[in-house]
Amino acid sequence: MSWYLWAMSSTTDLDTLWRPLALGTIEVPNRIMFSAHSPAHGIDRYPGYLAARARGGAGLIVTGAMPVHPTTDLAWFRAWQDGALEDFRTLAGAVHDEGGTLFTQLHHMGLQGMHAQRFDMTSKIVAPSSVPSPVFDVHGHALAEEEIAEIVEHFAQSALTAKEAGMDGVEIHAAHGYLLFSFLSPLTNRRTDGYGGSVENRARFVIEVLRAVRDKVGEDFPVGLKFGMDEAVGPLGFDPATAAETLRVIRGAASFDYVSLSGAAYHNLEHLTTPITSVLDAHIAEQGPLAREVVGELPVFATCAIRTLDRAAEIVASGKVDMVGMVRPQMADPDLVRKGQGGRAAEIRPCVGANQGCWRRVFRGGQVSCTVNPETGRETEWADRFNPVEHPGRVVVVGGGPAGLKAAESAARRGHEVILLERGAALGGQLIAAGSLPRRDTWHRLVDHLKGSLDRLGVDVRLGTEATAESVSALDPDLVVVATGSFYGTDGFSILRPDRMTIPGLETALVLDPEAAALNPASCGRRVLIVDDHGTLPALGLAELLAQGGAEVELITAHPQVGIQLSVISTMDHATIYPRLLRAGVRCTPEATISQVDGSRVSIAGIYGTWERELDGVESVVLLQNRHPRTQLHDELLAAGLAVELIGDAYAPREVDEAILEGASSGLQVMARV
Repeated sequence: MSWYLWAMSSTTDLDTLWRPLALGTIEVPNRIMFSAHSPAHGIDRYPGYLAARARGGAGLIVTGAMPVHPTTDLAWFRAWQDGALEDFRTLAGAVHDEGGTLFTQLHHMGLQGMHAQRFDMTSKIVAPSSVPSPVFDVHGHALAEEEIAEIVEHFAQSALTAKEAGMDGVEIHAAHGYLLFSFLSPLTNRRTDGYGGSVENRARFVIEVLRAVRDKVGEDFPVGLKFGMDEAVGPLGFDPATAAETLRVIRGAASFDYVSLSGAAYHNLEHLTTPITSVLDAHIAEQGPLAREVVGELPVFATCAIRTLDRAAEIVASGKVDMVGMVRPQMADPDLVRKGQGGRAAEIRPCVGANQGCWRRVFRGGQVSCTVNPETGRETEWADRFNPVEHPGRVVVVGGGPAGLKAAESAARRGHEVILLERGAALGGQLIAAGSLPRRDTWHRLVDHLKGSLDRLGVDVRLGTEATAESVSALDPDLVVVATGSFYGTDGFSILRPDRMTIPGLETALVLDPEAAALNPASCGRRVLIVDDHGTLPALGLAELLAQGGAEVELITAHPQVGIQLSVISTMDHATIYPRLLRAGVRCTPEATISQVDGSRVSIAGIYGTWERELDGVESVVLLQNRHPRTQLHDELLAAGLAVELIGDAYAPREVDEAILEGASSGLQVMARV
């Protein structure tokens, strides 16, 4: 059973989540944490972002990791600099004004310090030993003992700054391959001095940091430890047994008030920020009992792949951990806790796990938002966007895909009368096909949520209704929002082959678009060739679906690798779905295109002209190449003199992120009906 189906069928009592929890000298009101992550927001956006989660009821909020020393990430906030006091004070004030509790996380990126070089090319990467980063193709400088002592002092001073600024506590980051963790791991710590070798020596740096922080902030200020329980690289790395032994040493030598468990590092982030295609489910929480054995009465937290309140309640009720981190679910719905407490869990906007609006956006140099909730990251700018209008109008939305559904919801939230016209028998648009692919049923959950929202808002939804300029005009709208989507071309044109307009002989084959193939896999036959120009998840998901049904599948792309857009600096699906394709027998061929088709015989060739081979018995060819917007109705409505707004794929074929964003942004200029 997928985690989505489990969540929908669960009847877990949520009351266990609403019990308070003592953390040192303070108490938090519930067991849901908005745990540390770096949204790349500056001081203009970050306070509003955190405040929204405090207003939504998060029991504890931990800021993204704040760098403590000039040799680490030089981005956004710098805890060691003079301006940090005022910035921290602003963040604390924003959260406290909403009744929340705010800790700040302190860290040094060490070998993961790619961002440091992005901001300052003279920045140096430091590490326990002169070993290469597993991700960023840099070697670290092995820290001398006096350099370690300087960083220890910077941790302590940064913690004091947080206390003086009014933060409620600090969390020391010793996970995810960052500097403190890299000293713990035998994979990256090859030292032969007092900071290397034995578990006790490898833990020395972390112990010194915790002691220095405690000496600086005193016993009345909570100090937590973020701790990696499993590096997920095998016995040469930091495995759970080593983690437990190390945590025992740290617990016996230093004072801290809780331990927050995590795992993995940048080279295997699919174990941490689990993508939509992952099978992992609350896997870090399974290490909770092991940690409890060594920390005794200290509260134990866990993060990673805890996606619903039902799942969180089950974990806390089991006693595995005392508090759970739910970041992406609270990006998707900052009111997750309040809705759960108020008996409105069915209204919670679900996280689909796509990693597009959050993780990928940051790694591409942007700021965190959310695929399903474009208000995330825009809390300050959009503070008044959905306030009821003084003079409501009538809005007609054409198209029941993600853009149209969001447009209808947004207009109704502002108080407009909304009519949604969908020519099909069901709402969802391309999300219907997307959600039919293996481990992507969360898209169906999003559609269900939007349908429920429209029902609660009183939107008039008319299925099986083909919109025309005449029929829409008869509804007397103040605004028509056209969200008629796009469709895949099957003519064989590829922007990656600009030397030709089509594939020679393509008309002799059965050519399908990916939506049709996903919704009716049997129509593809037993031997299928998939051609992918995009390098995104639909092609790989379709290949997996067809292979599961017994088809012989080959997936070709002109890109250097199959699924090129799914890497660790994107959505991280490549590491989860690609091995499954290989195990299912899917043949994946990069740097290739179709050269010619002759009925069931298809010739494919390398893009550099160095090889060619023939495939016999091909029953269908599925093309994921160019997409075309459906704009005819829009043009006809304009000609009829109506006020029209074109959004989503009908404006330009893109991803669901843009569709939902434009749906939320549509209808702002509805003329008042007076």
